[in-house]
Amino acid sequence: MAWRRLFSGRGQSEVPDIINFADINASWVDIRAEVIAAIKSGHVGPDYVEILDTPKNAVAVRPIARLSVHDRLVYDTLVFSIADLIEPQLQDSIYSARWNNRGKGFWSPVNSWVSMQKRGVELMGAAPFQLARTDVVSFYEHIDVSTLAIDIESVGANPHVVERLATYLRMFQNSSHAWGLPQGPDASAILANLYLLPVDEFIHRSGMHYLRYSDDMMLFDTERETLRNALLEVNAILRSRRLSMSSTKTEIHDHAHGLSQLEDLEKDAINYGIRVGEAGSEERLYKLFTEAVHEIQRDRDVKFSLFRMGRLKDDRAIPWVIKNLKESHHISSQLLHYLECFPDRRMAVERSYASTMRLVSGHKYDHLEQRILQASTRQEIRSIQIRDLAWDILQNKNKSNLPREFAARYLGRVSTVADGQLLRREFENESNVNVRRALLVAMYEARSISRPLLANLATSESRLSWVSRYLLKEPLVPLPR
Repeated sequence: MAWRRLFSGRGQSEVPDIINFADINASWVDIRAEVIAAIKSGHVGPDYVEILDTPKNAVAVRPIARLSVHDRLVYDTLVFSIADLIEPQLQDSIYSARWNNRGKGFWSPVNSWVSMQKRGVELMGAAPFQLARTDVVSFYEHIDVSTLAIDIESVGANPHVVERLATYLRMFQNSSHAWGLPQGPDASAILANLYLLPVDEFIHRSGMHYLRYSDDMMLFDTERETLRNALLEVNAILRSRRLSMSSTKTEIHDHAHGLSQLEDLEKDAINYGIRVGEAGSEERLYKLFTEAVHEIQRDRDVKFSLFRMGRLKDDRAIPWVIKNLKESHHISSQLLHYLECFPDRRMAVERSYASTMRLVSGHKYDHLEQRILQASTRQEIRSIQIRDLAWDILQNKNKSNLPREFAARYLGRVSTVADGQLLRREFENESNVNVRRALLVAMYEARSISRPLLANLATSESRLSWVSRYLLKEPLVPLPR
């Protein structure tokens, strides 16, 4: 289950891989044995964790933990082994990280979020409820590992699993400048649900209607004072668990405003209209997009609109997307996927990629640069301007490693004979194992790698052994998703 989620990309979409873990897939039998041996021996826990500052909005970031494949599989396996124990503790009002214990894994996160919103609308329509909303400040980061270990033990987990998970999480905190739970892995969402059980139980016993997705909580009641009292008690419970309620996101809304917080009737109508081919649906979709980018940008509606406009081949958003790649860098993945829907506009897209990369060069836009290089590689864009900028990124060791890896992959695809030799030089002078792995792939695609080098690495204890064995088979390396 851990491997399937990682390999499919669903479990680590915020940390894409330059070759979609094709090398891990090719060596899965050996890697599986190594993971099992580590869990059995108790030698778990990451020695090194890279923290990626992933944009949360235009100015704020959240720390995504990038674990090695081995460490990620160990962590997910340990947590998935107790998911069946945690799931029965959760009320139907909890919509995040729900585990299907018939072997099918998680419910879809997007569908779960939409289902929660729709349930909220149903509740507001059934009675004149007011709505209280709150969430937790830096939730994952402030989860106390010692308290969590007691929680895991209390659900009846195997003592060996409890001990290994506690060891893993303590090593995670000691091996990086992050703390609490690693952000990114699905396994962390399962443990986060367990950590909030006292809050769920209090509200359930109060008889109040309640919905929760991760730390986003919604309480429903007809009386404002009842909601206020409940929020104060929730705050006290959170404090006892070393968590803090967000003062800026804690509000009580009257019925009308609460309903407007939840209703997406226009989007539901647009979806239905597109599905049945109703006349005017595309115009309603475009109108939603133009309203979403007017004055204060509504990111959720922008993403909703662009996804569907791309599928409908509606190119009217292209000028805005090209103009706003930098300012809307926090949703760059959705913007770039929209542009990819129009291969006939390839030249304009290529120019926009190059100009945006020049614009952000020297500034802290690592995530945007990585996404553009990923898209350029996937679309097989051969641009001299992007090539030169990719070299600047690869050689800048002050940057985070992920954009440097995608720079290497791009250069391997568009390299000249001279580039191939320079890639070999970069490999020899590079210390980070993930960038070295990317450089090996780049050298292979540039036809500038020697089989003796791969053969030596393939039989070594290095983490490069997996990719070296894979490349020795002379595969057609997949393009990044």
